Amino acid sequence: MRIKKYFFLLAALAACVSAEAATSWDHFGDYVTANNVRAFTKDLGGMIGSGTYTTGRILGWGGFQIGPRGSMLFKMSRGHGDTYTERQQTALGDRDKVGAMFSPWLQADIGMPFRLDGFIRASSYQGLTIAGGGLRWGITRPSEMLGSFQPMLVVAAHSATARDFSATHYNASLVMSMKFKYFVPYIGGGVDYTTLNIGNGVGTQGAVLRGEHEHAATARGTVGFNFKLPSYMDLSLAANYAHYGLGGEASLSLRF
Repeated sequence: MRIKKYFFLLAALAACVSAEAATSWDHFGDYVTANNVRAFTKDLGGMIGSGTYTTGRILGWGGFQIGPRGSMLFKMSRGHGDTYTERQQTALGDRDKVGAMFSPWLQADIGMPFRLDGFIRASSYQGLTIAGGGLRWGITRPSEMLGSFQPMLVVAAHSATARDFSATHYNASLVMSMKFKYFVPYIGGGVDYTTLNIGNGVGTQGAVLRGEHEHAATARGTVGFNFKLPSYMDLSLAANYAHYGLGGEASLSLRF
């Protein structure tokens, strides 16, 4: 019953977030221009790369974790241009009207030998479908001792598809956490590298971009807290900062 309650609360929270993040990625073809395509590429990469870890501790051999996660940016970054109106127009529309963008994930992780974890993740929401996965390597052996310091390296790759664009994404992160009695704080930093492939169906504003490719790298930092709940449940809440500014991450999963 506890597990059902936890997932019900997460579903309610996701519904509230979805109501705030109602802009479709299908608007890309109508609003993309040479002024905002690079900022959009960085924003997309930062959001895809977030949520790939919830502590600095690996699962360990035989460990398993599965559950929903969410990544959110609160406002897309401004583009370039000579006027305020040009800078305010993102590749999805007016920056203030677009507001927050949200991506729900389903992720599964498994512990492997040699202090490695493998994970796969997928998302499909508001016209954007993403699939990918990666590896995590524990620099030190996993420990549950209070005060233990756990550093970890994470690498991941993703592919994303929408109506008028597709993207490939790669990231690498260094994460550190420390074990306390009731929670585990963690901090991480990394780099996201994204290639945006622009389709031939974009509108007249972005006609010169049809069939073009945009490449961009952006840094991303994360600070969060992980909580062990009853019934093998694991809750993580975090804030991140990337090219788009402030973003958020959440995870609720079964962890063994």
